[in-house]
Amino acid sequence: MEMKTFCSSMRNEMTAWKAKTYDLIRKAEDMSPKPNPRVKASIDEMKGMISRIEGMLEKLERECPVKWDSEKAEIEQAVCDIQERWNEAASMSPDDFE
Repeated sequence: MEMKTFCSSMRNEMTAWKAKTYDLIRKAEDMSPKPNPRVKASIDEMKGMISRIEGMLEKLERECPVKWDSEKAEIEQAVCDIQERWNEAASMSPDDFE
């Protein structure tokens, strides 16, 4: 896969993850003014991972390295990590937000 295509695809995916994350934040805030610390930690981790991935994408686009397999693998793993955090936070019952 060409790097620019990969970066564009990942940027779109990060936009989708941001939207999902902020929807989860709103849901948590609607359920309780002070969400469960585990939910907050998962959300904070997802936000940090998204920022890190966006930074990596910016670097790739700026530097245009010939070999970028390690960066690609790292980004793909980070996306998997975001999915795990999402599953953790989204699976908690409404009672966990109190």
